[in-house]
Amino acid sequence: MSKRALYQPGLLALILCLLAACSPAAVAAETIQVSVIADGESHPVSVSAGSRVSAALQAAGVTLGPLDRAEPQALAQVEAGDEIRVVRVEEAYEVVEQALPFVSRTLQNEALAVGEQRLIQNGVNGLEEVTYRLLYEDGELVSRTAVRSQVVTAPVEEIVMIGAQSPFSSVNIPGRLAFLAGGNAWLLEDNTGSRRALVTTGDLDGRVFEISPDGDWLLFSRSSEAEGQINTLWVVSLNDLRVIELGVANVVHYAGWAPGGSATQIAFSTVEPSLNPPGWAANNDLQFINFTPGGDVTEPRLGLPPRPTDGLYSWWGSAYAWSADGETLAFTRPDAVGRADIDTDRLQTLLALTPYQTNSDWTWMPTLAWGDDGWLYTVEHAEQSGVETQQRSQLFDLVALSPQGELRRLAQSVGMFANPAPELGGGQVAYLQAFTPTQSDISSYELRVLTPGSGASMALFPPQGAAGLQPQRLAWSPSAEAGAMIAFVYQGNLWVVNVLTGEARQLTGDGLVSALDWE
Repeated sequence: MSKRALYQPGLLALILCLLAACSPAAVAAETIQVSVIADGESHPVSVSAGSRVSAALQAAGVTLGPLDRAEPQALAQVEAGDEIRVVRVEEAYEVVEQALPFVSRTLQNEALAVGEQRLIQNGVNGLEEVTYRLLYEDGELVSRTAVRSQVVTAPVEEIVMIGAQSPFSSVNIPGRLAFLAGGNAWLLEDNTGSRRALVTTGDLDGRVFEISPDGDWLLFSRSSEAEGQINTLWVVSLNDLRVIELGVANVVHYAGWAPGGSATQIAFSTVEPSLNPPGWAANNDLQFINFTPGGDVTEPRLGLPPRPTDGLYSWWGSAYAWSADGETLAFTRPDAVGRADIDTDRLQTLLALTPYQTNSDWTWMPTLAWGDDGWLYTVEHAEQSGVETQQRSQLFDLVALSPQGELRRLAQSVGMFANPAPELGGGQVAYLQAFTPTQSDISSYELRVLTPGSGASMALFPPQGAAGLQPQRLAWSPSAEAGAMIAFVYQGNLWVVNVLTGEARQLTGDGLVSALDWE
């Protein structure tokens, strides 16, 4: 046997020994010392080099709660001599009641002497509950954050009336003249120098503002911030200022006093709020409610069923008006004026209208007003030659309709917002005449009075050369003993004009008036 053969087994054995000596099992793992400080105690522990903080916590038998944290964080790698601090975090909640301070609002009253103040309503602080989240670290409060607040009692604002100089002499007036100024309702009675506050919430939207035929109540609407509500209906007694909420919401085009067995019956039509312009979709319905002076309100009763797709531009809505004797109900919508029969749920068109194309998110709809002669006064969208489509015609005529549908054309090219108002018991018709009839949607207007029998028309206001009136509702005085008068709004102020003498009087000077009614 050769020496080479003898050496090979020995060499193999040597190599195997060397490999065994170099294996991981033969090499002692390197450890390092770190400290874990938790709950006021220090825990020295040994961990393998390259370990993470979580391994050191485990070696120390320290567990982190849901909110606890380690410094450095649990996934960080530790080095020899490191101190790992465990921060115990706890949370708690505290509910605190605190006052909601009231705000003070000042209303000008031209009936008070300059500088004189009168407290109309005492301010009362409200109450709210605020929930705070308290965060503790190792037993010490480190954070106090409000996470929820709930109003328990809303504050009541303080209302102070302050006298303002009025340069206008007082005028004796018949009946009761109510007007809306700055979102508040006011009343003039007997004399224009005495202004009485009716409702001072500051949120009347003017869509509904009408005195009852007996002169005892004012029906009005208030804007609403509640979800799914545009506004709500209310009444206030003109005798003792009792306010009653009627539980009716979303009335845009029509609510008014309805004839019947009770003087406190109200009819209204509703819409559904929408995110799309104009902000609603009309139901074109008619409902009734009754209320008692004590504040009891009946459930709504259906008079005419909803007609959401009835007629062109049905999404805009409809309005209604009762004849002076309460026997006939008229309706108006963008494409028709006619009679409504509640017993049969039928609508009879008396005057078909070509809807006016506004190219915008609003639609023109003629107003209605009954005369005590049994005729219905309104505005007709007339044909115009030379236009591409009659929907763009700029001609609007003042007309009267009999209950049988007979048409009388009273004045031509008056403008789309003529808003006729017949004088009950006097035979005259007040209306607005556009200064620029072919642009009556943006034109200003003048106040005129027409005698239907003769066709004679007379301009009353404004004086020649002065700025015109904006479209609005006109109101006749309930009595003509001292001469029939018409109330209107001019440049934000309340005015009256005597039809017999032509004398016009300004009654307010704050520039905030937007609606009125007179009974």
